[in-house]
Amino acid sequence: MKIYRTAVIGCGRIGSLFSKDPLRKGVVTHAAAYKDNSNTELVAACDINKDRLKEFGATWGVRSLYTNIKKMLSKEGIDIISICTPSRSHYAVLKESVKFQPKAVFCEKPLADSVKDGEKMEKLCKKNNILLQVGHQRRFDPLHINLRKFITGKKMGEVQQANFYYTAGVKNTGSHMFDLLRFFFGDAEWIEAFFSKNESGKVEDPNLDGVLKFKNGLFSTFQACDVKKYLLFELNCLLEGGRIILKDSGFSLEVYKTGESKYFSGYRQLCKTKKLFNTKYKRDFLANAVTHLLDCINKKKESVSSGKDGLAALKIIEGALFSADHDGKR
Repeated sequence: MKIYRTAVIGCGRIGSLFSKDPLRKGVVTHAAAYKDNSNTELVAACDINKDRLKEFGATWGVRSLYTNIKKMLSKEGIDIISICTPSRSHYAVLKESVKFQPKAVFCEKPLADSVKDGEKMEKLCKKNNILLQVGHQRRFDPLHINLRKFITGKKMGEVQQANFYYTAGVKNTGSHMFDLLRFFFGDAEWIEAFFSKNESGKVEDPNLDGVLKFKNGLFSTFQACDVKKYLLFELNCLLEGGRIILKDSGFSLEVYKTGESKYFSGYRQLCKTKKLFNTKYKRDFLANAVTHLLDCINKKKESVSSGKDGLAALKIIEGALFSADHDGKR
């Protein structure tokens, strides 16, 4: 297989710095994912922060360091570009990047700061025949993939209700949340949202509470907690034949099956059971994402986390913010 030349634009947390966290195990940044893959070579990086750029070079052994995107791309012949800058700059960075005809752009979530910019990004990549993959990491994880098959295959019957608990903002964590809800339950029909009493700590990215209706008739609530108290990213899925709780930010799973009630004659209850399928996978979401990206390039196919998927999650976010601004208007 060809060795693809890669570059990271934005050397902050998801681009590089998360790899310095001793509690984060495995491949947790774009830089680490490219270094981990034998078919990619991390050759360059770009950031406006010179100290951060220097640190990136020292950490990953990269000598070609730039503060100007155009200069980097004109000199380095990059095949795959990772956009790891704040979402408000994604469109501008991608617009400049596509001029140099990379084979793929791996863009962090949310896709953009607005649906309007997200639509432009998707159109630009399609027009230039560039693969666009969005960093909704759980789509590349075997546990989440198998859980989706379990739910859509109705192994425990139809889904009755779902609710999601999250922290740290409707754009930041909410992007992962809404994308995962779509991944499991399909496209959304409408949303109603309200500003949460539990603040996110970021004025530009508030916490929202609300309800989402899917086109298949399912309802899901989403409720925010204060990230200063604890981190939370948890899906509670109630099916006809049991209950599944995806917890610990997606790293663990609790499963319940129905059985005869111990307390009330003629009724059934939820009983905790062993895992329904193997969950002992290598949980390197970003390593899997890069492997998948290369497969999509080589087979000329769309990513499982495409620009279209990223745009759909962005539309839900924008809809939620509009609803909250209009006192819960659907």
